[in-house]
Amino acid sequence: MLVKYKALIFISCLICLLHPERSKAGEEVTFCAVGDVLLDRGVRTLIENNGVNYPFGEIAEFVNSYDLAFCNLECPISNRGDPLGKMFVFRGDTSFIEGLRISGFNVFCLANNHTLDYGRDALLDTKDILEKNGFHTVGCGRNQREASRAMIIRKKGMSFAFLSYVTMPLEGIVYSENLPGPAQADIEEIIQEIERVRKTADFIIVSFHWGTEFSPYPSGKQREYAHRSIDSGADLVLGHHPHVIQIIEKYEGKFIIYSLGNFVFDQNRLDGRESIIFGCKFYHKKIDSTCVVPILIERCQPDFAEDDDFRQIVNKIKLLSDGYDVSFREDGKRLYME
Repeated sequence: MLVKYKALIFISCLICLLHPERSKAGEEVTFCAVGDVLLDRGVRTLIENNGVNYPFGEIAEFVNSYDLAFCNLECPISNRGDPLGKMFVFRGDTSFIEGLRISGFNVFCLANNHTLDYGRDALLDTKDILEKNGFHTVGCGRNQREASRAMIIRKKGMSFAFLSYVTMPLEGIVYSENLPGPAQADIEEIIQEIERVRKTADFIIVSFHWGTEFSPYPSGKQREYAHRSIDSGADLVLGHHPHVIQIIEKYEGKFIIYSLGNFVFDQNRLDGRESIIFGCKFYHKKIDSTCVVPILIERCQPDFAEDDDFRQIVNKIKLLSDGYDVSFREDGKRLYME
C-alpha cells in the first residue's frame, strides 16, 4: 500500500512538472475590457506632442494588474496603404506599438469598420505587428473563414475562446469571403462557431462592433445577436461602436455590456467622454466579481472618474439598465453587477 501511495505522489508531481499550466484549486484569471481605442486624428497630435505612452498614462498600471485585457483597436497600425474614399479614415504609425506595450492590453479586437481604412495590406500589417509583439488578435484574418474563427487563449489551466464580429456593411469595401478583412459572419455562422468551441473552451467571450452611434439603447438586432449568442453557449457579450455607454443586461444569468463606449478617443461631447472598464474574475466553473469602473476621458486620455463625474456615470448606467434584470452594488470606485 505504501509503495502504491508513493507511486501516486510521484505520478502527480510528474504531471505537474510536465503540465505547469494546470491550475491549482481556487485559482482565478482576472479579465477587463474597454471599448474603442483610436491612435489617429486628435490622439495622434497628442502622441506626437507628449510621447507614445501618453494615451495610457493614467490607467496603464490598473490595466496591467489584469491577466487578460481586451480593447477594440479602431484603426490599422501600418505605414502602407492608401486611404479609402470616405469621410473618416484612420491609421496609426507603427511606432505607436511602443505605447501599446505599456498599456496592459493584450487582446486586440480588429473586427470593426475602420481596420480596412488603408486597405487590406494595412490590416494584415496590423495583425502581424501586434502578434509579433506578443499580443493576441481576434476578428480578422486572411479570409472570412480565418477571421470568423475563435481565438483561443490558455491561462492558468483554463481556456478562453474570443470571437469578434462587425455587424454592419463596410463603407467603401466590397465584401469578399476570400480576401483579408474583419469578421462579418451572420448570426447563424456565429452560432455554429460558438457551438464548435463550446465543446473544448471553459469560457466563451463574444464581442460585436454594432449599434447606432451615440444611441444609449441597443437596437433589436443587437439584442437578438446577444441573446442568441448566450443561448448557444457564450458566457459574456461585449459591444463597441456607438461611442457612448449603452445599457447593461443580465440575460439567462449572464451579462451583456452592449457598448463600452470610447476609451482612447478625441470626441469632445460629454457622453463620448464618459466610459467604463468592465472587469470580472474567471474560475473553473463560474464568472465572479463582475463590475464596471467609471472612466472620464480628458484630452483623449482615459482616467478614473471622480466626484460628480463618477456619480453621473454611475447614475446613468443604473437608469439606462433599469428593467434589464441587473442589479448594482457600489463598492469604492467600482459598480458591481449582480
